[in-house]
Amino acid sequence: MIARCLTSLFLVQILGFHSAVYAHPDSVQIQPRIIGGHVSSIKEEKYLVQVTTSEELCGGSLVKPRWVITAAHCVYNKNKNDFKIYGGASNQAGPYAVIRTVDYIAIRPDFNRKTLNMDVAALRLNSDMIGANIETIPLAAQSVPARALVKVSGWGFLTADATKTAERVHSVLVPMWSRASCVSAFRGIHRITRSMVCAARLYKKDSCDGDSGGPLVYRGQLAGIVSFGYGCASALPGIYTSVPEIRDWFQRVVEQHS
Repeated sequence: MIARCLTSLFLVQILGFHSAVYAHPDSVQIQPRIIGGHVSSIKEEKYLVQVTTSEELCGGSLVKPRWVITAAHCVYNKNKNDFKIYGGASNQAGPYAVIRTVDYIAIRPDFNRKTLNMDVAALRLNSDMIGANIETIPLAAQSVPARALVKVSGWGFLTADATKTAERVHSVLVPMWSRASCVSAFRGIHRITRSMVCAARLYKKDSCDGDSGGPLVYRGQLAGIVSFGYGCASALPGIYTSVPEIRDWFQRVVEQHS
């Protein structure tokens, strides 16, 4: 199993890496990226931000001017001072990006780094992220219907065998899977918890390494967070953290720490 972020194993350009955690028996392999999509523009995804350290690239979504939501595995066991958040830029690390640091990280208490259950974190920025091509996105309260098309965006791998992340943001439209189909696909492979949802067009369209923490959007609302997959654009769909399942927790964190 591969979480869809990238580490220094693939440090290839300024912030041109994905946090790919290669699994050993007691952990989950994490790998996310955009495959089968198209070159996009931050003008189309103004809520999308880059969540970076010197060794890792993930995505995130700006929910409040000072709050970003991302995957817990992107920030787990990391120092908040190591992060830079880039907004308003189509290319990795800019140019013309608005850059903020992180002064508080909250990871959901029941996050499990081995199974990636409840894979969500809240990041408070040092100041409001405002500027050109920057907007917040609301959190979905209802689950996405099966077969509905959703948009996933990020700077992750463009092919399953890629060795570096995309310089420019890409997006892809993929269909949501029903819970029954999701559970059935992973039977005997991975337990699909209530915080997990599936989306992909098998063998053709998926997220991949470097896309972790990024947005899955339905009708202008954030409905999912890129979490993990078993390969990219493979025989299995990508797994996303369900925003309706974690929405109340995120809102409580924002209320308590704003």
